[in-house]
Amino acid sequence: TPIFQEMVKSTKGKFSSFLNLSAASGEVETRNAWVEMRKSDKLKFRIGKLYRPFGLYNERLDAVPTYIGIEAPELYDSDHLLLTRTTNFMMHGDFYVNGNTLRYAITTGNDERLGGEVPIGADLRYTKITDAGNTFLVGASFYTSGGAAVRTDSNVGGVASWMERDEYTVSGLYTEYLTPKHTFQAAYYQSSHSAVRNLSTINGWDPSSLNDGQRERICGGANWGSCTEADVDYDIVTWYVRYGYTFESNDWGMITPYVQWDYYKNPEMIANKDLGGDNEAGLADDGAFNKQTLGIFFRPENELAIKVDASNHQQEMDGKTVNYAEIRSSFSYIWAL
Repeated sequence: TPIFQEMVKSTKGKFSSFLNLSAASGEVETRNAWVEMRKSDKLKFRIGKLYRPFGLYNERLDAVPTYIGIEAPELYDSDHLLLTRTTNFMMHGDFYVNGNTLRYAITTGNDERLGGEVPIGADLRYTKITDAGNTFLVGASFYTSGGAAVRTDSNVGGVASWMERDEYTVSGLYTEYLTPKHTFQAAYYQSSHSAVRNLSTINGWDPSSLNDGQRERICGGANWGSCTEADVDYDIVTWYVRYGYTFESNDWGMITPYVQWDYYKNPEMIANKDLGGDNEAGLADDGAFNKQTLGIFFRPENELAIKVDASNHQQEMDGKTVNYAEIRSSFSYIWAL
């Protein structure tokens, strides 16, 4: 599907602003629209609709030519996000230590609030530039819903659509190592939920839309249509490892073969996307899957990116290990005025 992305940034004095529009299938979406005031490098305030700093990818997903891979790591997949991608207010800044950078960010916003709750997000990362010019980054992310949260159609996040309410936290660690030839990335995240299912919604589902493992977990072995287990506590766990090696030539640009391994487990997930589920984790008996990916990233020039990769999904279905494959391609071009 062709997607047109327009990003505009302006700066005047201590103020800056940013607008990010995305157009696909004849519809225009405002991804970001914010204004920032800079007191100093150590203290900045941003307000509007903004991507929260959370791990390596949340702020860079729209800049497709800048990263290896076609699909983002699973924690950024819109079908099973750990939390909302956007929020409304951020305080952030950078501290410089011996040529290295410590960046912090604290965020809050409407997110998925049920009422007057105050959700809090935080991200802390340290970037070291080695004597050889290589970059080593290590960081940590945290989020709490600040109390009860509900699903919102305008800002889909960590609350499943069949929950009356949910209270959850997300925490994780991530790292990145970059050299002219090597790109290595890894992250681990866990989200802990204490939720209340909407039994009217669940009992109205067609039982054929769920597998035996899901019916057992959600309905506790009761006859479908008479489920009574409303309260549920569960953990979502996900991690990924990505590596690419770059070959560069003055004649044909850069070619980066890459390999990825993604893992995701959500025991509450169902497969039916029309009901708010996900047809990856939702297909598995236990809500878990592994995804192995091999691909090629070709950049004949800095603004142009051509990617082709293939993935294998591996999961348990009806007590058996099942594999299925996907092949993807991506072409993108960035230009600036």
